[in-house]
Amino acid sequence: MSFSTLSLRQDGAVLRVNLFNPPVNLMSSKMIEELFQLGGRLFADPETRVVIFESEDPDFFIAHFDLEDLVKQAGDPSKASKYPDMNALQALALSWQSLPQVTIAKVAGRCRGAGLEFILGLSMRFSTEDAKFCAPEASGGFLACGGGTTRTALAAGPGRALEVLLSGRDFSGLEAERYGLVNRALPADQLDAYVNELAARIALRSAPVVAMHKEVLKQVYSPMVEPMFAGLAAENDAFRRASASEEFKAGVEAVLSLRQTREHELDLPDVISRHLSSQR
Repeated sequence: MSFSTLSLRQDGAVLRVNLFNPPVNLMSSKMIEELFQLGGRLFADPETRVVIFESEDPDFFIAHFDLEDLVKQAGDPSKASKYPDMNALQALALSWQSLPQVTIAKVAGRCRGAGLEFILGLSMRFSTEDAKFCAPEASGGFLACGGGTTRTALAAGPGRALEVLLSGRDFSGLEAERYGLVNRALPADQLDAYVNELAARIALRSAPVVAMHKEVLKQVYSPMVEPMFAGLAAENDAFRRASASEEFKAGVEAVLSLRQTREHELDLPDVISRHLSSQR
């Protein structure tokens, strides 16, 4: 199985997935499609115990969702999914959450928007201390509707979730750890060794042992399933309303005018703020 936005390396029971969509590793419809395909393969892969996500680009884990793709879905984000109250990115995170493997994000650089939404559905998340996490959607007149609003609230609590979602600023790896968005933030020169050792330890566990642990956690959190799905549906409803507004059109057009270039993406929250202020 070959992909255009992912490269795979099997290391015994550990599968390493490198995200690669230059120039800034945007989450695109193509990447979502390929992640669904990879997830489908892993459902039937009894040999792989751990999946590690990392990026080929040291500056960008995932920049955010490709706004050109977003505009195509504006008005009805669920049209890319077979479920009327769920869009493709929400369904993607749920499908990866359901895999028998332990899935780990290893984040260096920037992880914003759809990138943050995706990794919040994985089993574990680790980052460098100076990694940057951001939910920029409110700056564009809408909300994180790929599961990000719901999952940020579940991970960080309502107060911190609103801070993350409405500020639109970059949060460091250390802040993300404090807010429960990542397991641990480590010095850059320790991240690889820590995640590699953890993956090696988990890979020693048999599939039934991993499964029994995941089943217990599933039962513990089963009362949250209905509220979570209600949150995902509310995200889609909110996006439908937002996408019909002039604020959304102006916000997305303003960001698209920056052409999603590497120069602008490096400091995206400040660039958006300055650009929108100049338009007022």
